[in-house]
Amino acid sequence: MVVKTSAKKPLNNKQRYVVSSLLFLGVAAIVLTWFLEYRYFLNDMFRVWSFTIGSPLVFFFNAFILWLIMVFVWGLVGSPTITVGGTWVFIIILTYIHINKYYSRQTPILPEDFQLASEAHSLTKFVDSDSIVRLIIAIILVIALTILFSRFAAKKLNLVRSWKTDGFVQKNAIWMRLLIVVLAGGAFYVSTEFIRHHDGMRYEDIPVLGTHFTAWNQNRNYDDNGFILGFLYNFQKLKLDEPDIYSKDKIVSIKNKYEAVAEEKNMNRKDVADNDVNVVIVLNESFYDPSVEFNGEKFEKYYPHTGGEILPNLRKIQQQYPSGLMYSLDYGGGTANIEFEALTGLTNYWTNTVPYTALIPKAGQIPSVAQMLKKNGYTTTAIHPFNGGMYKRNISLANEGFDTFITENEMDYKEHDGNSEYINDRSAYRQTLKVLKEGSGKQMIGLITMQNHTPYNADIYENTQFAVTNKGIDEQKKSDISIYYQTLHNSDQYLGEFIDELDKIDKKVVVLFFGDHSAGLFDDVNLHIDKNVRDLSRITPYFIYSNYDSGFRGKRSLATTTPNCMVNTMLNGLNWKKDSLYYLVDEVCINEPILTSAYLEGRQTGMPTVLDEYELVTYDILGGKKYWIAK
Repeated sequence: MVVKTSAKKPLNNKQRYVVSSLLFLGVAAIVLTWFLEYRYFLNDMFRVWSFTIGSPLVFFFNAFILWLIMVFVWGLVGSPTITVGGTWVFIIILTYIHINKYYSRQTPILPEDFQLASEAHSLTKFVDSDSIVRLIIAIILVIALTILFSRFAAKKLNLVRSWKTDGFVQKNAIWMRLLIVVLAGGAFYVSTEFIRHHDGMRYEDIPVLGTHFTAWNQNRNYDDNGFILGFLYNFQKLKLDEPDIYSKDKIVSIKNKYEAVAEEKNMNRKDVADNDVNVVIVLNESFYDPSVEFNGEKFEKYYPHTGGEILPNLRKIQQQYPSGLMYSLDYGGGTANIEFEALTGLTNYWTNTVPYTALIPKAGQIPSVAQMLKKNGYTTTAIHPFNGGMYKRNISLANEGFDTFITENEMDYKEHDGNSEYINDRSAYRQTLKVLKEGSGKQMIGLITMQNHTPYNADIYENTQFAVTNKGIDEQKKSDISIYYQTLHNSDQYLGEFIDELDKIDKKVVVLFFGDHSAGLFDDVNLHIDKNVRDLSRITPYFIYSNYDSGFRGKRSLATTTPNCMVNTMLNGLNWKKDSLYYLVDEVCINEPILTSAYLEGRQTGMPTVLDEYELVTYDILGGKKYWIAK
């Protein structure tokens, strides 16, 4: 009896073509992903190998996404070699733009940058002409190699077969290509869903790849996750949950209501356009008062120290000018969220994300104190002695109305304290003074400092003046706190120098100063079972200084509030006319001056009508149809 065995049926020409093309595109995707990372890391071989070997799952997932993109393109153009050559050219151009941007701004290319495509001609003046020539030569070489390899593959490898052979076009080609496009596009959409739709938080763990997304620092995000994942993470705008009662009629009704309030109350206020007062808003990084008392609790009870007064100049200012306490949204981080609330008067209470990275870059122009003052004849400048791309400030601050952004690259003063990695506050204030003195007309300056930022390494200073005496704290933590206290003390010294210089300047200046949050060092307070004690870690000082008779000079206690209310407090103290949004903020700050979940802890907020209006307007501006700012 003969037993028949079934032989595998060999692939026909069409099947061999498809399989060989998919394999060819797969190998090309791995090579081009490596090339893309090599260019992203500024042609640093060591860094790209460290990424490839250190995060193999992440690297190959980047390659998989690129493969899906190339399969999609192959389905459209019908040639795998043209697909690879075109992808190679695209990567060369994209990474050329990235490298030039990085050298000027120290931040990777983002999807938002393509909003400047219409300005490409004017931007070329900042690019080395020789590099453009090299770029063109590289593109020509890739095109030539693509043509040569296509001919070689067709003759020797039987890889590139025409879609017209074997009756492929007449019977199957169009439908087959359509199927490839649909399958590749669908696979891309599904496999990148978790990248393109995210919660916009500071960190988001991705266990399946052994990595996490970092919203606040896109350099780190790209470094950890590869160029493709990093780019896609920033590609799609975060979708906010739309309030149930949101509609155009509702927003227009709220706007009309507060425009009527503004028209009535502005009649008894000073016209901003007619004054000659310069406005400076200082967010001082991690500026905290270790002698703070709040709700009957004293911080020094938990962290007593030697060395005397840490902030003597702040104390002097508080005795002479209006001052109060700010309830920070966080401790140890989240600077951009606090900055967002302070400069816009909006709140992160409902959005609960990082608006600077997730919302504002794609929101376009939004209301802010800078926009309001600019309408009244002010020039607007932001200063940040660090990387301008951090938290996407280079995009977000422009959308808030700042015409000029001075980063560490453009600063004239770059002094560091000891071995600190950050430009100190003295330099930041000197840069602010330079802008004030050299500028013509009225100016609004937003300064975000860096000196007090973590880490607090033991080798920053040769000697420190302050030492924690609590015996229950380990020596490493004591050392960190001692360095932090010394940094605060130096920051306070430079603040005193800044105020002394403003007293002498021959221009009227008002300064809103606040610390954004405390350092994340104080576990005995931060993790305490008693909420009143935990609140101590979120309380920072703020004051309003003026070098002229502004109408509220002298000692005056200001309300404890979250950042969204502080500019409004300044405008009310100055008795200046305000935009209608700030009259809505008036009502919010009267009825819920501390609007953050850390303080409320689930407690029902007051004045629900006002807060409903505030939520609707915040949503409309950041994620809705922008009826509030429509003409």
